[in-house]
Amino acid sequence: MYESIKGLVSHITPEYAVIDVGGIGYKIYIPVNLYTTILQSGMTCQLFTALVVREDDMKLFGFISRKDRELFELLTSISGVGAKTSLSIIGHISVNDLHEAIETSNTTLLCKIPGIGKKSSERLIVELKGRIKPDDAIKVTKGIHHELISDATLALIRLGYNQKIAESAIKKAMDNNSDEIIGLPRLITNALKKI
Repeated sequence: MYESIKGLVSHITPEYAVIDVGGIGYKIYIPVNLYTTILQSGMTCQLFTALVVREDDMKLFGFISRKDRELFELLTSISGVGAKTSLSIIGHISVNDLHEAIETSNTTLLCKIPGIGKKSSERLIVELKGRIKPDDAIKVTKGIHHELISDATLALIRLGYNQKIAESAIKKAMDNNSDEIIGLPRLITNALKKI
């Protein structure tokens, strides 16, 4: 019914945000991570919404991305996992961590999410295996990262260093620059300083 709602955050709590659109306040239930890291009272935002209709209730749930909303819809389609539990999962674990926990059957990690017990975590693993894709942006970054290391290693080998020394120097150079984006020429220069 509602694809998204864009407006002013007039009120926010860990459970919901009120988004003012042209004088109408929409009460939208949100994952807790939006309250702690992104949304603030007085800011303009756009939330991608899912309307959940029950016999005696209608609630709007809002997410910062379509991917989070799709995950919410997938989670709520599982028997025994309601909207509140789905919101808790999205608010307490990243898509990539959830993907890894499901694929490696890590019930311990899943049980750390409020509202998820041993039985629920086992059900999630059975129902979701192979159905959650890791975040594409992170996959692309990892691919570029791997390619960068590969190219730098090859460059050092061509300069006459053996592979073990080259890999060790590049690892040290990457560790020193873990908080910033580093290009190939700079990585090679930094690695040479570590030999």
